[in-house]
Amino acid sequence: MTRIAGIQIEKDRKGRPAYARFNLKKHPEAIELLYKVGAIEESEFDKEFEEGCKRGHTPKVFREKVHIMLKRKFDEKNNL
Repeated sequence: MTRIAGIQIEKDRKGRPAYARFNLKKHPEAIELLYKVGAIEESEFDKEFEEGCKRGHTPKVFREKVHIMLKRKFDEKNNL
């Protein structure tokens, strides 16, 4: 059996494969498999974050809004 970097197979006393360890940074495709099997669940925070990203601004629009907000704050500070 060939070895693959980022995956370790642990065996029990009798030499049978018992556990598999995946480095998820090297093999992110394993995350989808874990979701399908039900080993990990998607949290409510993840769902809210994804929805927020879908409704979010493009980087250009975000930059413009931040620039306007900072200009307003700077003007308020100078007027005091």
